[in-house]
Amino acid sequence: MDTAVRDLTVYPSVHLLTKSASDIISWDQTLPANVTAATSATLDLGFLVDGDHPYYGESGGFYDATVPLSRPREPHFVGLLPLYRYPLLPMLFFAAVALAALSNCDAKPLRLSHASGDVQLPDYIAKNLGPYSPYIPVGTYPAPPAHCVVNQVNILQRHGARFPTAGAGKKIIASVAKVKAARSFSKSFAFVPSYNYTLGADDLTPFGAQESHDAGVLTAKRYSMLPLGSMPFVRSDSSQRVVDSAANWSAGFAMQSHSPRRSVLVLNGATGSNDTLENNNCPNAPEPTIPETAWLNLFATNITSRLNAGAPGANLTNADTLNLMQLCGFDSGSSGSLSPWCGIFQTKEWAAFEYYYDLDKFYGNGYGNTLGAIQGVGYVNELLSRVTGDLKFATNDKTQVNHTLDSSPSTFPLARTLYADFSHDNQITSILAAMGLKKGPNLPSTGPPVNQAWVTSQIVPFAGRLVTERLLCGGKQYVRFLINDQLQPATFCGGDKSAPGVCRLEDFVKSQAYSTNNGNGDYSKCGYVPL
Repeated sequence: MDTAVRDLTVYPSVHLLTKSASDIISWDQTLPANVTAATSATLDLGFLVDGDHPYYGESGGFYDATVPLSRPREPHFVGLLPLYRYPLLPMLFFAAVALAALSNCDAKPLRLSHASGDVQLPDYIAKNLGPYSPYIPVGTYPAPPAHCVVNQVNILQRHGARFPTAGAGKKIIASVAKVKAARSFSKSFAFVPSYNYTLGADDLTPFGAQESHDAGVLTAKRYSMLPLGSMPFVRSDSSQRVVDSAANWSAGFAMQSHSPRRSVLVLNGATGSNDTLENNNCPNAPEPTIPETAWLNLFATNITSRLNAGAPGANLTNADTLNLMQLCGFDSGSSGSLSPWCGIFQTKEWAAFEYYYDLDKFYGNGYGNTLGAIQGVGYVNELLSRVTGDLKFATNDKTQVNHTLDSSPSTFPLARTLYADFSHDNQITSILAAMGLKKGPNLPSTGPPVNQAWVTSQIVPFAGRLVTERLLCGGKQYVRFLINDQLQPATFCGGDKSAPGVCRLEDFVKSQAYSTNNGNGDYSKCGYVPL
């Protein structure tokens, strides 16, 4: 970890609840002329956040229209303070926050974090949890070629570690109940009678908040040579854990760079809205579960039999086995120590668990899905506009680009040297497929192939990130791509032989014909219905 910050305050998920002229405060850019205070429930597009203050983009903001507008505004991001330097401050801070919460809003009580430290997971588990893996660099960041300097950075990052989603949590709870109902327990299950499921749902864990903060610190250190000016420009999808992650990243960057915390532009991720950081605009995309289900039944059958022998009467299925393996990761990530559920599985079984999620992402949103890549086209066109300084790529997009936002230099500036976008694993998977990164043969449902290109835990773990660097080399512009610090081969864009992993900017643009051609008509197959 790059910082010793340990004291984090984790707020519950909330939406922007007030909409009045007093909520619109100054930003570091001039807002578009059409930005006004919304006075009705007709809302659109997104809002900007800076600390506890909401901003409105375009014709309105995103909020929960089912909640009375008179309800007080509630905290809506995960805040981090360097309290490790002041031992007595955490208790005072937590007490003040709790009192303020009770007096100013009628939300459920704030959840306050503990000092979680590093999650204690052995490598064979931590690196095989698929999309639930903690962030672990896959490579060592390589310095740019000797004759090159980085002059622009584009970061696309997943939110930090979270609790199970509400739906997944219900399945896990049901599986735990089956084990607790067993007639007897073997030694490995001895902890079960006293175990209580206490995990939250959907929100960031303290460790997940720390992951994003650390990423901001690391970015400020690594790219300290870039002129600060008005950078970075930060955006996020409107899912609360994504907004929280963007805010934590901004806090880490500000702390390390000794600069003001930057505003976050939050895109409305509601189904039917134009949001390049969310993947819910293609309802017709197939959901092929056959490959992963086939693999589950291959690898999990013997595990399930062993578990049932250790807990007679539990009557576990292969789906239960999958749920309990998930619980190992989630429980460990929440508590900061190894969960007892991890102990009921053998070392060799975790690689098979990982491959289940390799299949899940590859066929769910990646190369194995006929409508996977199309969901990443909008972001790619925005990226092309940023690295070239030419708005035409975003302007000509007919997929998920929000043209109202992207037509304004206030909400889609082209003059920044650092951009940070925060999203979800499924959307990042689609973006990588659209770009041509991590491409390989289809994954078989019979087991991992030799030289497997797509490994989910190495690509979209919690806080996983794609970084596109623009380089100036001898007066010419180049780009290179890093996924979790691993430099990616640039063969898809005619890589420069003298500098591995680097390709000329114009060659990269040419290589993105699928995106610049709006997916060759694939978006019309998505069944997109505008908001």
